[in-house]
Amino acid sequence: MSVELRKWLCRVIPWLAGLLLAGLTGGTVLVTDGSLPSDLQGIQWMWLSAVMTVVLLLWLAGYIMNPQRTVRIVSETVQWVLMGFGAVEALHGLGQIAGIYPSNHSLFVLTGTFYNPGPYSGYLAAVLPVALYRMLILNGKKDRLSVVQYYLSICVLFLICSVLPAGMSRAAWFASLMSCGYVIFRVYRVKVKSFISEHRYAVLGMCIVGALFASCAYFMKRDSADGRLLIWKITSQAIAGNPWGEENGRTFSAIYGDAQERYFTDCEYSESEAWVAGTPDFAFNEYLQIAVEYGVWVSVLFITLVLVLLKIAGNRKSLAGMSGCLVSLLVFACFSYPLHIPAIVSVWLLTVMALCGEGLVMIKRKRNAVAILLPVVVAGLTASVNMYGMYSARTLAVREWIPVRVLYHSGAIRAAVEEYGKLYDKMSWHKDFCFEYGRALYKAGSYGKAENVLLKAMTVSGDPMILNILGRSAQESGEYGKAEMYLLRSTRRLPERVYPHYLLVKLYAEPGYFDRVKLVREAEYVLNAEPKVNSTAIKEMRQKVEKLLENKKLWKNK
Repeated sequence: MSVELRKWLCRVIPWLAGLLLAGLTGGTVLVTDGSLPSDLQGIQWMWLSAVMTVVLLLWLAGYIMNPQRTVRIVSETVQWVLMGFGAVEALHGLGQIAGIYPSNHSLFVLTGTFYNPGPYSGYLAAVLPVALYRMLILNGKKDRLSVVQYYLSICVLFLICSVLPAGMSRAAWFASLMSCGYVIFRVYRVKVKSFISEHRYAVLGMCIVGALFASCAYFMKRDSADGRLLIWKITSQAIAGNPWGEENGRTFSAIYGDAQERYFTDCEYSESEAWVAGTPDFAFNEYLQIAVEYGVWVSVLFITLVLVLLKIAGNRKSLAGMSGCLVSLLVFACFSYPLHIPAIVSVWLLTVMALCGEGLVMIKRKRNAVAILLPVVVAGLTASVNMYGMYSARTLAVREWIPVRVLYHSGAIRAAVEEYGKLYDKMSWHKDFCFEYGRALYKAGSYGKAENVLLKAMTVSGDPMILNILGRSAQESGEYGKAEMYLLRSTRRLPERVYPHYLLVKLYAEPGYFDRVKLVREAEYVLNAEPKVNSTAIKEMRQKVEKLLENKKLWKNK
């Protein structure tokens, strides 16, 4: 390689690394596909994994060619690209509030390009400390470029602060406060320490106000907060029972469903816990979810690596913005599921790569730094390729399933069973597909096959409706003991649900399995229970139970 070519590459590759790394990875937030279910996110995962196979190689090449320049350009570019996408998301959200753009969720007005206001707010909360940092360090500078950057930072800060409260995400609010406080402390460390020492009572008052704010945030959505506390409690018990992680490839929803069933069977629980219990797909705490799925050691390793990055960032004031972004993500991960949202994962990756680069520069010998970086890049490339292959196959399978699903919802059960059977091997990872296929088999009278498919569904979902269908299928097959077992499990999994008790009434009324005492007990529950929602279905079930009791000439509680 000639000297001139080498110099040219040393100038160009760092810029390519910075621009492509930040631009393509950050652009994950704008990749959408309206033809697929919004919560699948397969296209976004494919985009992110494909991009990473390119930018990781450029990142490595840039570091080998010119480490100092590459690290500086990557750090600056990542910050401005994040701010740019944050501004675009904030404007999109304001447009949804004004009715200009449609929402991606039927229950919420504000979602941005996401399918839920929670992840959307978490994304904005991660960008907010970066914009704050840029504004603080540029304040007072007189050169034209700095002035332009200063006002751009103010605009991004204003846009995010305008839309963030409307997202009603307490986790994002808390993450914003913590990360912005961290940035202010890093930029004005001496002044903050001096203020704390000179105004202790004022600081105490601020702490009290913060505690009141936290209390208000709790009471604003009390049932939601209590529900998450219950999720964390039961997830912690699942971790204690198996600290090495799940070995059978079950999803968190399936693991949690079994753990909650054990909790309501073996433990003394309060009425409020039974009231707020649900069937979550996430632990709403990424550290707990990593521990329950992959083992405590993986969660500890993840936290350790992040703390090491914060330590690296703590050595340089210029990294306060990126470390503030990382703090926001860390706090948000305590209350939500950002590692399951590709757009937010892209922010994680950008932040980690920027801070890792700074850490590698601190290593005196370049050869040692490259020796550390090379296996990281290889592992990242392997993960990216595998992820792309997996989500590509899943996305194609879902595209085949969507038109077939019309048969199921239109009531063409036998046609649906035939088509679902063709897709089963490709779609057995999808909880809704497995449930619908199992239910269709039950309705078609294929009880044995329905049980097999629904048991598979139990490995990817904790929904007690699967147990209800298993119970009904076993009852239709004449396996009354098995039917009772499944239905009792359903009542223990979600104690406040009325429907499984109604199914038990019908089971105990069977001539071949008649049990007067149990029938009356379950009938009384159906007639007297206070459901979360007084729907038409509840009224119809109660009418049928009353009629059944009259026909059996049994006592009923009026």
